[in-house]
Amino acid sequence: GDEGSSSSTTLPDQGLDDYGSDRPRVKVDLDPELVDDLPVMSLEEVEKCDGLDRSDRLLVTYDGIVYDVTEFAMSHPGGKDLILTAAGSDLGHFFDNYRVHAQTDKASNWLASLAIGKLSPEDAERARGRSTPEAHVEKRSKLLRRARRRVVAVAVTLPAWMTVRSLVRLVGSFVPSLGRLLARWLPVTVPGYTPGSERLDPSTSSSEEEGAPPTVAVIGGGIAGCGAAWALSRSGFRVVLFEGRSNLGGNARTFEWDFSEYGLPPDAPQPEEGQSPNTIRSCVSVTAWPPIYYKNYTALLENLGIETVHQPLSWFLNSKVPGKEGTLWGADPAKYDGSLRNVFERDFKIYDRVVRFSRFVTNSFTLKFLRRNDEVSMYDTHTGLGLLNPLTLVPLYSLFRLGGGSRDWWDIIFTPYYTASFLVDELRPFPAVFGPLIEDQIPLLPNGENTWQGSSKRGERDCNITTCVTWKDAGNGIREVLRKLTKDAEVHTDRRVLSVEVLPDGRKRVIDEYDNAIDVDRVIFACPANAVGNMHKSHTKLAETILSTPVYADDHHPSSGHMHAVMHSDGSVIDEPYREDCIKRASNYVEVTKTGEGHINIENQYNFGVQTPGPGVYDLPLDKKPVMLIGHAMGEGKEYDPSLVRGTGNHARAHPLYSGWNVMAQLSLRLVQGRDGVYYCSNWTTPGNCHDMSLLSGLICAHAVGAEYPFEGKGEAKKDFNRLRDLMGL
Repeated sequence: GDEGSSSSTTLPDQGLDDYGSDRPRVKVDLDPELVDDLPVMSLEEVEKCDGLDRSDRLLVTYDGIVYDVTEFAMSHPGGKDLILTAAGSDLGHFFDNYRVHAQTDKASNWLASLAIGKLSPEDAERARGRSTPEAHVEKRSKLLRRARRRVVAVAVTLPAWMTVRSLVRLVGSFVPSLGRLLARWLPVTVPGYTPGSERLDPSTSSSEEEGAPPTVAVIGGGIAGCGAAWALSRSGFRVVLFEGRSNLGGNARTFEWDFSEYGLPPDAPQPEEGQSPNTIRSCVSVTAWPPIYYKNYTALLENLGIETVHQPLSWFLNSKVPGKEGTLWGADPAKYDGSLRNVFERDFKIYDRVVRFSRFVTNSFTLKFLRRNDEVSMYDTHTGLGLLNPLTLVPLYSLFRLGGGSRDWWDIIFTPYYTASFLVDELRPFPAVFGPLIEDQIPLLPNGENTWQGSSKRGERDCNITTCVTWKDAGNGIREVLRKLTKDAEVHTDRRVLSVEVLPDGRKRVIDEYDNAIDVDRVIFACPANAVGNMHKSHTKLAETILSTPVYADDHHPSSGHMHAVMHSDGSVIDEPYREDCIKRASNYVEVTKTGEGHINIENQYNFGVQTPGPGVYDLPLDKKPVMLIGHAMGEGKEYDPSLVRGTGNHARAHPLYSGWNVMAQLSLRLVQGRDGVYYCSNWTTPGNCHDMSLLSGLICAHAVGAEYPFEGKGEAKKDFNRLRDLMGL
């Protein structure tokens, strides 16, 4: 169910192609006699069946064999849209970059029965050569443009539908039966009146079994799905959770670092069941968060008894772009010799003015002056007149450029700096309304409120961001969170859901890949948007339009950027003049270069020797711990020492882009939430891409089903809950 979760592994044969071992590849075992009997087809014939010309047929090639995936497209766990993207092409590129396919034999087994022809050796070679990341992005962009045209039509009518929904609810408040009748005939959901959108009472018996509470299926085991499962379970519902991978976690995957040579630090947590001895776990994707903004996640950790510690984040940028060379400590405002704050002094001033302007406009539209007692929030951008704020859709990049800012500053400073936070390297669509929020949390313009500078045992002039915390037990902390959230749920890992069918009595039949079936009262999808449509067999055309719109990082960079990660202990990848200092105190080493083709490359090395403070790793001398780096997008001419590579990770379908299109889809989603008792949560259903928003989306869907809000005593947290609940239309 969680097709898009990032994944990581310590196995030396998982994606280490250039680092000492062969990466496992999808191998389709076909009977040689069958292959001999297959008719020879031309590549041109295959390329015509690409899903763009309304052809009913979808063909792909792989290792010279032609496969008809027309019917399979509706069953693909990753969604129909990704099969459409691959249609007419060779699958080699897709299998290389969406590496989940090689982790089991499922993909090869599915393909084996779909072979219909073969290419000549010359055409097979041409097919492989034409299936490139560039061709992938071009094809995906065409499909997304089609989806965007449709979602614009939905978004334009959104105010009218919201008015109609309000009128139906008004009628229903006086004559409930009439309200339900009107809602039944509308193409959009009216919460509480459309069939399936009524809140359930957990004390009433399920229609499946007398005396049993209502049953809810949650599909996806990230923080959104686990949060929904927890809220429902503690309210008395029976919860069945499905996760397609072997572990819960969604984007928050863990990785083990070997301390055998050094010995574990005194504060290291005891290894858990299944954890290798003498290792410390780190969380590969989610590492830190600001409690003042993550109010509900903070309340959750307090409720579960999970300890946190300050996370000493400090980005170090090293630009090698000709004419723009220099370095930057993000948490240090000092303009030292060689600082990029000198190189881009004018641009930093323009960016400061743009952030101030965005803050003023947003505060004006949200009537901030009338809410003086409210704490800062990520969720109040739509309050008051906020939905009319043009900065919700206008990109921050556009404002910056309009104000005279340079493209070089955006490409060399802004994007590399925040790539480390958002795990995407396309930030031009980032809405201006969020500019002040990220500046408050992870500043490029540091001040005394959000950063610290001073002397420490790591250097005479140390610095870090003061806004963030992390789990005291690092990777074990997030695993403990997920365990506690799901302890009262029936959890099925390694089990993908193939279909959700609405039965005549309104219940939903959930069928998994092993043909197990369970009838439930409600379904919550907590997985990527593209995966939902193939599972939810009776979703409407309106839902299809919305589900096909969200854009993910790999839609722009399927083979580079933050798509692939390498866990390693090779400190030589950091420039020698800065190496020791960065390994001591930089949470991220970001090297910006220009490629031979003239493109900007952003190499990002996450330093878990700094980002693991709870177990005591941060304070260890360098000779008492391994180098703990996770690298992305290695620069040209550089390579890892194969003997120091510890594993790899893949972030396909993990991170939606911050864009106006995604906001448009998220706002439109309210029109289908709850229809037939089906709900949607996850990062793509929120205006951002963070742990707190994903958690809250799960709690909100659980509440819509019938669960109680779990943090009634936390006033500011509940304000955020209600704000996002309003934004999601629930």
